[in-house]
Amino acid sequence: VLVCVTDQPSCRRLILAGDAIAQKYQVPVKVVTVLKPGLVSSKTADVLQTLYNIAGRLGAEMTVYFYDDPALAAAGFAKEVGAVRVVTGVSETPVGGFVDMFHQLLPKLTISMVSRDGVVYHLCPPEHTLPAARVLQYSLGV
Repeated sequence: VLVCVTDQPSCRRLILAGDAIAQKYQVPVKVVTVLKPGLVSSKTADVLQTLYNIAGRLGAEMTVYFYDDPALAAAGFAKEVGAVRVVTGVSETPVGGFVDMFHQLLPKLTISMVSRDGVVYHLCPPEHTLPAARVLQYSLGV
């Protein structure tokens, strides 16, 4: 399970949700963040250290990339580590945002999106559905 986080303290909920999913399916969890080069502040470093500590307590590795296209870098990392599920926050930009772009790059990978209030929505490939899942379907604008 690959958990994609940003430099927001609220991403803690994503790591915890990813860990729960990983435990359910008995697979490892990894955490990744992709930051645009040059946009790192001391606040960003502090938040990432906190998220790194949370991941470490759960036995998860955390990787940080610096790249201009977060979805592309995260999708490449997902392929590299053999992710079977991706966990993100709920995208505020349904078309052209991180989740949309990631889904276009890896359409056969289930994406679990965790809302700010902890509700998990699943964007599943057409041929796959999860039992008792809230399946989110939206137009990709294609």
